[in-house]
Amino acid sequence: MEYKFTNNSFDLYKDEKIVAHIGFTMIDDNQTYVVETTFVNDDYRGQGIAGKITKEFLKNVAEQNQQVLALCPFTVEFLKRHPEYQKLVKNSEE
Repeated sequence: MEYKFTNNSFDLYKDEKIVAHIGFTMIDDNQTYVVETTFVNDDYRGQGIAGKITKEFLKNVAEQNQQVLALCPFTVEFLKRHPEYQKLVKNSEE
């Protein structure tokens, strides 16, 4: 499987078929990812793929010294369950 970044998405492919997708927009002079949606292809659901792509996405965010503002319900819940990523969450009071 292969991860790919575009201007507004982070995608996971297998054999050139999309397995999972995180859709986002950038704000704050490209310093903050606003995560709007997480999607897993029906053929791959129930395998923990949403969590895997989210972890890989957040790893990349951390490596770029950027932040995340989660609007996607899955991502909101993921961040609540994984406090180790809280340092990446944009403070809404900033």
